[in-house]
Amino acid sequence: MNKVNPHVLLLCSMIDIGNHRLEELAFNRCHSIDLTFCYIGTPYRPFIRRFCSHVMPRISHHIQSLTINLSQISYIKTFAENNFNGTFPNLTHLKIMLGVKQAKTGIPYTSSQLHSFTVTIGNVLEEEPSFISKIRSISCPNLTQMTITMYRNFNNYEPCIFLLQRLVNVEYLTLLLAVGVQGTTPNHFIDGFFLERNILSYMPRLRQFNYHIRSILKNASHITIDQIRQSFFKHQHPFDCVLDNFNNNYGQCQIYSIPFIGTRLDFVSNRFPLFDINKTFSNVTILLLFDDIKPFESVFFERVARALPRLRTLEIFNQLEQQEKTTTEKINIDFAHLTVLILNDIHMDYAQQFLCQIYLPSLIELAINKDILLTIIDQNQQQ
Repeated sequence: MNKVNPHVLLLCSMIDIGNHRLEELAFNRCHSIDLTFCYIGTPYRPFIRRFCSHVMPRISHHIQSLTINLSQISYIKTFAENNFNGTFPNLTHLKIMLGVKQAKTGIPYTSSQLHSFTVTIGNVLEEEPSFISKIRSISCPNLTQMTITMYRNFNNYEPCIFLLQRLVNVEYLTLLLAVGVQGTTPNHFIDGFFLERNILSYMPRLRQFNYHIRSILKNASHITIDQIRQSFFKHQHPFDCVLDNFNNNYGQCQIYSIPFIGTRLDFVSNRFPLFDINKTFSNVTILLLFDDIKPFESVFFERVARALPRLRTLEIFNQLEQQEKTTTEKINIDFAHLTVLILNDIHMDYAQQFLCQIYLPSLIELAINKDILLTIIDQNQQQ
C-alpha cells in the first residue's frame, strides 16, 4: 500500500488549475478511488479534508468502488450525509482496511445499496472495545459479495460471525482467516460443522463459498483428520484440510476450499502437504515456515522452490540444526522471485544456506538475527 495513492494525489493537484477540459477528463473517469494510507500523521487529516471538500463533490456521482481506512469513515459518512442523504448514488463496491494503528471513530457503516464489501483486518487488539463495536455496527442488508481477510491470529471472532449472520442475501463469500479459539466454548478447531451451524445456515442464497481458515488451539484434545473431513459431509464442493501439532503444545487445523484461492500460508511444517501433484498452492506468494519437531533440510527448500514459483516473501522459524548438511559451495535451489527473506528465530544453518548457497536473484530485503549474521560474515572472512 502506497503512502498516498498517486491517483488521489493527481486529483487533488488539479483543483482550480484553470484547465476545465483537463479537469473534466480527469474527474469524469473516477469510477474507482483508493484513499488508504500506510500512516496516520500530520498531513493525513488536512489531506482527507481537502479531498472531501474539493474533489469529492466533483467525482461522487461517478464512484462505483471505494477503498478507505477505517479511520476515514467519519469523513466519508459526513460528506455522504451532507450531500446524498447518507449514500453515494452509484457506489456498489466498498473495501475497508482495519489495523491497530487506525484512529478510533465509533462511526457505524450502513448501506442498503452495496453489492460487494471487502474487509481486510491487520494487526488488531481483539480486546479493543471500539474495534468490536465497529464490526458489529456494519449493516449492508442487500450485499451479494463479501470478503474478509484476517491473517493475524485473532481470538475474538464472534463479531465477525455476528456480521456474517446478518448478510442473508450474500451469494459469494470469501473468508481468509487465522483464528485462535482458546477461551471459547466449546474449545475445538473450526470445522465443517462450525461453518454450517454458524455461517452457512444463515445464507440461503449462497452460491459460492471460498475459504482458507487456520484455527489455532493450545492443548488441543485428540482429533483425527478423518473426523475433520467427516464434518464436511454436507458440503458439495471440493475441500481439503490439514492437522498439525507442535512441541510447544499448540495445534492447528487448516481447512480450505479447492481450488485454493489464498496467496499466503502461515506456520507450514515439514508435515504440511505442500508438494501435491495438483500444485494446489502454486499461487502462494507469502510463506511462513515453522517447525519445532524436525529441521528443514535442503531437499525441503528445493521442493518449496519448485512448488511455489511465485513466492515473494519467506519467513522461517526453526531453531533445530539441520541433519543433512551439504558441503558444496552452491546448491541447485533458485527462488527466482523472492524479494523478502526473514530469518529472525532460526538455527544458523538456515542463514548459512540461504545467504551462501541458495540463489536469490531478486532479494531486496533481509531481516536476520544480528549475531547470526556477524558470525557468518566472520566465518567467510576467515576463509
